[in-house]
Order: sequence, then C-alpha cells, then structure tokens
Amino acid sequence: MILILVLISTFIPQAKALEYSILTGIISHVRDGDTIEVGNIPVRIAALDCPENDTAEGQLASKFASQFKNLKVICDLTGAMSYKRLVGYCRINETDFATTMINNTSCKIWPKYDVWQRYTK
Repeated sequence: MILILVLISTFIPQAKALEYSILTGIISHVRDGDTIEVGNIPVRIAALDCPENDTAEGQLASKFASQFKNLKVICDLTGAMSYKRLVGYCRINETDFATTMINNTSCKIWPKYDVWQRYTK
C-alpha cells in the first residue's frame, strides 16, 4: 500500500524519512537545482548533482527549476535524509524532474546516490 502525504510536520528534524514512501504536493520554493520544497518540506532530488548557487551555472539551474514553482509534484521518497532534507525521485506531470534538469541545464546524475538505479546500471 502506498502512503500518500500531503502535509508533514514543518519540524523536519523530528520527521523520520523512513515512515514515508510518497510525498505529493505543490512546489512552494526552489532552493537550487537539486532541492525543492513541497509545502514547507525540503526535498533533495535523488541522484541529481547541480552546480552550487554561487556559480553562474548554478544560478542558471536554479532559474530553470524555478519555472516549476506552484506545480504539483509527486516524490518517491528513498527513506534517506540529507542535511535535514528528505531524499526522493520526483516527477511533475509524469515527467522525471532530474531528467528534465539534466536535459536542460548543466546538472548531472550522481551515480553514487542513484540508490534505486533509475539512471545508472
């Protein structure tokens, strides 16, 4: 059975990622190319590696990702957490977020963190 979450407590340090399997909601904020917020919940996009915001390439990736703000997103959570962010493979309108970022920005797949081997074999 798939657990669909619309809201999780805003107190992420108290949240346990292993309790959730799917997070569904609206992208309320884009932190950078590989981190979004769904409501107040930060989500690190699994296996995606984008340049940092203090670089021109990172700013371009963030700007590109910002077009998805206010859209519905579905994230398959891996059960991991990274720097108080849930980690998940996310899609918008059935289109994979990481693939979209890779095809349109300088972001790349980080095979080490492709825990479900969606992009690497």
